[in-house]
Amino acid sequence: MRLCFFLTAIGVCATSLTAAAERPNVVLIFVDDLGYGDPGCYGGTTIPTPNVDRLAAEGVRMTDGYVTAPVCGPSRVGLLTGAYQQRFGCYWNDDLWLKYGFRPPEAQKLLPEALNAVGYVTAHVGKWNITPEATPYVDEAHAVMYWKGAYFPDAEGAYLGVGGPDFRVEDHGWGPEQAGGEYLTDRLTRHALEFIDRNARRPFFLYLAYNAPHTPLQAKREYAETFRNLEHEPNRLYAGMVASLDENIGRVLKKLKETGLEENTLVAFASDNGPARGAGYLSGWRSDWPEETLLGSAGPLAGHKAQLLEGGIRVPFILRWPGRLGGGRVYTRPVSTLDLYPTLCAAAGVPIPEGTVLDGVNLLPYLDGRQNGDPHDFLFWKTHAGGAVRQGEWKLLIEPRDKPRLFHLADDRGEARDLAAEEPALAKRLHQAWWKWSEPLPPALSAADK
Repeated sequence: MRLCFFLTAIGVCATSLTAAAERPNVVLIFVDDLGYGDPGCYGGTTIPTPNVDRLAAEGVRMTDGYVTAPVCGPSRVGLLTGAYQQRFGCYWNDDLWLKYGFRPPEAQKLLPEALNAVGYVTAHVGKWNITPEATPYVDEAHAVMYWKGAYFPDAEGAYLGVGGPDFRVEDHGWGPEQAGGEYLTDRLTRHALEFIDRNARRPFFLYLAYNAPHTPLQAKREYAETFRNLEHEPNRLYAGMVASLDENIGRVLKKLKETGLEENTLVAFASDNGPARGAGYLSGWRSDWPEETLLGSAGPLAGHKAQLLEGGIRVPFILRWPGRLGGGRVYTRPVSTLDLYPTLCAAAGVPIPEGTVLDGVNLLPYLDGRQNGDPHDFLFWKTHAGGAVRQGEWKLLIEPRDKPRLFHLADDRGEARDLAAEEPALAKRLHQAWWKWSEPLPPALSAADK
């Protein structure tokens, strides 16, 4: 009996080790304020992005990939919880101010917690922007930012906003001022590469949350000449920041190849919202830069960060997994960053934690052709003041002081033609679906102060 038990135990251990060895590593790259039209693979022509383009060429590029909010905080809550963030009273950035002490319910495990429960070592690098601290949810946390971070160290070697309180006054320009100052995007990548090296022999989850190209506009001086012909200094600095971002994504891909992990690593890439708009966004900036100009490009889409027009919520969205997903493919149905939680868990063979509510869908059967149709019947958005709903090619935009507007996105990505008067029954049905979804949601955390 003892021998039988011993042999059975050996078999169970061997099976567990084999399963662990076969589980893919996961690298989730989430960038900040990158526009839909910035990467070359999404039509961008101003800033070369060879490494993001490589992700698309070797993976699956989503044409209709969405975030759950047009601003960073709630977008990140939706990403890491896998649930509409409004379930937790989070509608806008102010709902995540530290004084409200936002934390997801105990039963709602974040994505890294779900992976950690089956043996993944987990790390967060960069912008966190959810709870006051990242460390309760990951094994390691490096260069953590709550809202934003300065890209160059000050005279004391500190990066404003990194590992400490946020800051309001922004200095924009080329650097570093002190020779040898490490650019923050480079620093985040260094932490990521060190984590990969330390954990190359066990399954890992790396959440690499670059704050670029969010303000302050601070770029490495070496890019000033490259982009000297762009009109307006903000555009030149922004281009330098995106170029550095792309260069560092290339460093991560190179490390995965050098360590022999490339084939069995699932890399997910997305932006947290669309591009920011206007000189007013650049606190302390003195420039003739036009107020309506975007930092970056929304491509063919209307709108920008903080809006529920497509330019605010449709983002670059790519999955690359050489060992499982064929490369160079384009997926055109609507998907959401909500889907990354169940998709990455399915890829890793990880059960969804008991009590965790997900609004996302496992995309793998849709991406590899096993399942047809749209992954979602509806996608919803809700802010303090308005909302939106998409079903198939139709989108209803619900604004507080105007009648809802209806767009057929297959023919009108720029949302230029309101069809609500021509399709009143459809507009009413979509509005009712949105009301049915939104009515049970709790009030915003910040509502008591309004």
